[in-house]
Amino acid sequence: MKISLALLVLLGTLPTFAQEMTCLEKILTYSRYSGLHYLSRDEWSESADPLTVQSARAALNSLLGGKLLCDTNEYEVKGAPVCTTLMPDIPQSNVCYIYTNLGYFVVSKDNGKNVNFIFSRDNRFGTPSR
Repeated sequence: MKISLALLVLLGTLPTFAQEMTCLEKILTYSRYSGLHYLSRDEWSESADPLTVQSARAALNSLLGGKLLCDTNEYEVKGAPVCTTLMPDIPQSNVCYIYTNLGYFVVSKDNGKNVNFIFSRDNRFGTPSR
């Protein structure tokens, strides 16, 4: 009974702890300078293939606002995403670069329709407090 109660209390405090972290801390879970994240096809409903400017922006909002629970006032996309196809005959090679106030994301889709994010912190925004 005591273990169940302790577990229940711990589970109840996890969302509070996640909300106390800044968006940058949520993005940079293992490194101070870069982070890897993805949205599985179950977490992502966009069907655009290849990745477009609109779907890349929507994917970033799904990652930051949905999965990582960042407040919308913590991040801002600076300009339109820039997308390019690296290999003309492979639709999954379309990659988008998204610059934000926190740093920049390189976004791609894999063959399973998962969306992959590589984040690099921009040195102009200081060192994260960790």
